[in-house]
Amino acid sequence: MIKYFKTFKYISLALGTLMVFGACNKDFPNLLQNFNEAKDSPESRDKVLLVIVDGLSGPAMQDIAPTNIDLMTRNGLVTYGSLADPTTDFEVTNQSVAASLLTGVNSAKNKVVGSDLSPIDLNKYPTIFTKLKQNAVSRKSSLFTSDAKYGSSLGKDAEVKVESNDVAVVNAASTSLSNTESDLNVIHLTEVDKAGKSSTYSAADTKYVAAINVLDKQVQSLWETIKKRASFNTENWVVIVTSGRGAVSTDPITDFTPYGDSKRDTYTLFYSPKFARKIVPRPNSKDIPFVANATRYTYASNNQVIGKLADVNKFNMGTGSDWTMTLFLKHNVANASYNYPIFFAKRVEGFTGAGWNFFLEGNYWGFNSSIAGQAFGPTINDGEWHALTAVIKRSGSQDSVYVYTDGTNATVSGKSSQVGANGNNLDNSSPLTLGYNPGNGNTDCNISICNVQIYNRAFSAEEVKRYGGVTHIDESYPFWSNLQGYWPGYGDVNTTVLTEKTGKGAGNFKLTGPVAWTSFNELVPFFQPPIEESFYRLVPNAVDVPFMIYQWLGVSVESSWNLDGKSWTPNYTQIRK
Repeated sequence: MIKYFKTFKYISLALGTLMVFGACNKDFPNLLQNFNEAKDSPESRDKVLLVIVDGLSGPAMQDIAPTNIDLMTRNGLVTYGSLADPTTDFEVTNQSVAASLLTGVNSAKNKVVGSDLSPIDLNKYPTIFTKLKQNAVSRKSSLFTSDAKYGSSLGKDAEVKVESNDVAVVNAASTSLSNTESDLNVIHLTEVDKAGKSSTYSAADTKYVAAINVLDKQVQSLWETIKKRASFNTENWVVIVTSGRGAVSTDPITDFTPYGDSKRDTYTLFYSPKFARKIVPRPNSKDIPFVANATRYTYASNNQVIGKLADVNKFNMGTGSDWTMTLFLKHNVANASYNYPIFFAKRVEGFTGAGWNFFLEGNYWGFNSSIAGQAFGPTINDGEWHALTAVIKRSGSQDSVYVYTDGTNATVSGKSSQVGANGNNLDNSSPLTLGYNPGNGNTDCNISICNVQIYNRAFSAEEVKRYGGVTHIDESYPFWSNLQGYWPGYGDVNTTVLTEKTGKGAGNFKLTGPVAWTSFNELVPFFQPPIEESFYRLVPNAVDVPFMIYQWLGVSVESSWNLDGKSWTPNYTQIRK
């Protein structure tokens, strides 16, 4: 008996060594076949059904919970918040998402960024149909669609059938699936998107719900057809249901990351009878903290912190030019009420003479200038960070001054956030100043300021809402060319200088007085801190679908393919015995 155990031990070690060396030959491990989740027998054949549904909203699918697909999620990896594309560089379309779903790379590589499929770069990034055909063990593919352009642009190396509508597409696919030898079967459906376009893409809309329920029955019928295949018991099927583009929404946008774009907000299900349920939740981009440093500005007679530019002519704004100024401000003492301390200005003194200033009044703030009456924002003394923006617009048909607080034009009772402007000259000989300014009415003021920006253009209300909360700006920022002065202050902690970051000659702020700094790590609803790319990979992306298909079919994904996708490991209910 001891002899047999020793023999078994040596065989096991040898097999283990072979497995290790075998694994080294693959660029990416096949997570779908790891551990004991392998297919039932060496004779079984892996198969894929991929259903691409244009206009399929992830949140709507969660609310509607169509009967059959919802049952399939009990044996599937599902997310109601997958991402069509992890960028905000362009407006996604059904075509651009389909290109990513079938090439495994995002639009930046495959070149499809609109509704035209013809620019697709299939030389560098062939479709999964081509890769499967070129694989050492050649695999067959089929594509069923009602859009001839999908067939001609994406269907090379697949058997393509173009039908008149979704009903005909599903009928043709069902006929084929009953006996097809294709390993990858792709079905492209459009009626859900048509229903959304004619009404709304929501669970509250009867047309959209009806279209989802039709889709639900179609997916069930396709799976029933597969189960009736004569060879089904020797096959290993995975069913993938995913969106082209997601919904088109008219709801106000509060999240400007890819997660906040309803068109990028999609649905993805990986189903197999062998899987257990696994839900991949969408992370909340509002949970990204604002982590930085800021200068504290105090105002007592022996405790005045002041920042000034050396060149007094910088940011003289003349008589006819447009400007936008933004900064982040926080009351260091919550609920403190200050009367008229100025905290940002280019003016000789106080509230008189040519120039302008930002100031606090009670628990709110205002903008005063020699070209207009005063404009006011709402209460900001809650001890939280706020983005304060003033826009001087003098090039249009109606000259005006606007102020925005956290991207809105909200104000206080009896005040206005917009006032008309006259033709006076704003130029003066006073330097641009942060903190205490002569003429301040309250010496108890204690505030923190950072992320100061000045642009030589008037932002629109929508632009302030979209970009006013951006916390870190670089050359990729859409208004970098208009940015004439930028002093974030984040990297200047424990110095007496606020460094200008554009390099356009505005100069640094020199800080005087008992300069102190504050560091913080806070959630600020309106702010948009930088987010690592990995944050958008916490849910399946469109480019992950072909990666999963390759791995399911046992095709080793080579690093030279330069794919953007990654694998997702489902939970298994069946294991090899």
